[in-house]
Amino acid sequence: MINVQRSLSVIEPVLIVHGGAGTVSEDRIPGKLRGVTLAAKVGYQVLARNGSVLEAVEQAVRIMEADRFFNAGYGSVLNIVGDVEMDASIMDGATKATGCLSGVRDLLHPISLARAIMERSGHNFLIGDGLHSFALDQGFQFLDPPGQLVTQYAKDVLDEWKASDQTDRSGEGGTVGAVAIDADGNIAAATSTGGVTGKRVGRVGDTPIIGSGTYADNRLGGISLTGDGDIIMKVCIAYDVLRTAELTGRDLQPVADELLDAMNASLGGTAGLVAVDSAGNVAVAHNSKHMSWAYQRGDTVAYGASKEDFNMQPATDSQFISLAEDRIFEVKSAH
Repeated sequence: MINVQRSLSVIEPVLIVHGGAGTVSEDRIPGKLRGVTLAAKVGYQVLARNGSVLEAVEQAVRIMEADRFFNAGYGSVLNIVGDVEMDASIMDGATKATGCLSGVRDLLHPISLARAIMERSGHNFLIGDGLHSFALDQGFQFLDPPGQLVTQYAKDVLDEWKASDQTDRSGEGGTVGAVAIDADGNIAAATSTGGVTGKRVGRVGDTPIIGSGTYADNRLGGISLTGDGDIIMKVCIAYDVLRTAELTGRDLQPVADELLDAMNASLGGTAGLVAVDSAGNVAVAHNSKHMSWAYQRGDTVAYGASKEDFNMQPATDSQFISLAEDRIFEVKSAH
């Protein structure tokens, strides 16, 4: 697996994102790489302006929720009846405060609603009518008429799945997530998804479950998962990776690789993750064919999609800026 560890005597802020684990067609990989690099850069700029880690991961995820190349927000896959139902969660590593939601419809940015739940609901997790009422009370606006998040691409994928033997629910993935650490060692993590194509109405995956899809603790680190949520939630892998690394005194990277392989060996399923430890070291791990990811530290952006794919370039690189501008234009054009 890619070795992206870096020991730091002084914590240097970093923000890392993923765009989902799965098998991606070659024609969609460039779009995913553009999306994750832009998300990493946007989130990192929040840290660079002394913004909070919560704001940083929220803004990074919002970029991907508005991007048709990701299974979150605007790019969400469809359930069995052709509707979009989304899950999201966010966690503050300093206080262990969490905000989780499941089954939300017609809302472009579920991650922002998850943060509102964390900060203003008095609870950790909301669903159903109560979630909808809380969102309206907090000033969130649902798309009207409903159904505007349903894309032609998602319709085509659902049709293909219905025409198949319906055993493969992983597809190209697309669940998005972000993890950040600031100079003071504060950590936050956030994850957002549309779930899996052809899921039953009301299905909940690992994304909104703290300890399975998302976890943050200033002492242990932060992590966001993607992949086969029905398997991931059985092993609480987000917490397990961080806790195992602490108990064994090992780096996150080898622990993450081993636990993903162990999950696959015992239960099947594929998954991926991005993580940051309390010293600011990053980890990227997945046992799927692809997982788009990117992180920014200082003036450098690293990114990749396949197992051995590792690229680096200056954040101010003219090609990078051009790709970012293209993605912003595409997102605006889609709305």
